[in-house]
Amino acid sequence: MNVVFSDLDGTLLDHETYSFDAARPALDRLKRDGIPLVLASSKTEAEMRPIAQAIGIAWPMIVENGAGVVGLSGDTEIRQCYGDLRRFLADLPQPLRACFSGFGDWSDTEVAQRTGLPLEAARLARQRQFSEPGLFSGSDAQRQALLERLDAAGFRAAQGGRFFTLMPKTSKADAMATVAAHFRALSNAPVTTIALGDAENDLAMLEAADHGFIIANNAHSPLPVTQRERDGHILRSKAEGPEGWNRTILDHLTRNNS
Repeated sequence: MNVVFSDLDGTLLDHETYSFDAARPALDRLKRDGIPLVLASSKTEAEMRPIAQAIGIAWPMIVENGAGVVGLSGDTEIRQCYGDLRRFLADLPQPLRACFSGFGDWSDTEVAQRTGLPLEAARLARQRQFSEPGLFSGSDAQRQALLERLDAAGFRAAQGGRFFTLMPKTSKADAMATVAAHFRALSNAPVTTIALGDAENDLAMLEAADHGFIIANNAHSPLPVTQRERDGHILRSKAEGPEGWNRTILDHLTRNNS
């Protein structure tokens, strides 16, 4: 069976308007063909759930940049670890703890100011289950000390364009493998993974998928060409955002069903 894994911002959602209207034909095709669409974003479940409802899907979702998966059941359910991350921070020596300030330390208003999100969106972004974005203000030596402590505790840190995020030792690619195994067990059939994304934090997922698609987005530098792309396992859309997403899905399904 086919399973589609998709990033949101700049991929399925327009970079400026956050609309997915241009992708409606492909979304309808996936629903008609019974192909699961697994949203995979840096957003929290609280932010993503309304988007999934608007699209009309209720499949598992990869949340918080691959730090967690929601919507699974039984032995495959991934344990929430946000409380463990906050306890890790509380147990740090005070000079090191003072170097990091995260969403759990800020109010909704502060998160809105630091991210540019509307206040209600900031409230949803603070409903974290698996990871803690924040700002690190210490020295290189202090950063290294924090990284070593994170590693020993079973966590890691990812530096994004704005935030320094504490999270489990996982990625969107690892989460994709977990969800693919879930569908494989449910269907008792092989699973073909189709992944779409536009940014660096999507690259591991695109590389690991059976079919990866880079959706054009002029809001940032294009992703580098990798060996997987040179070998033909990763393709690039010409159109941007949901328009490119729509054409990519329809073309792929047409090619593989002919």
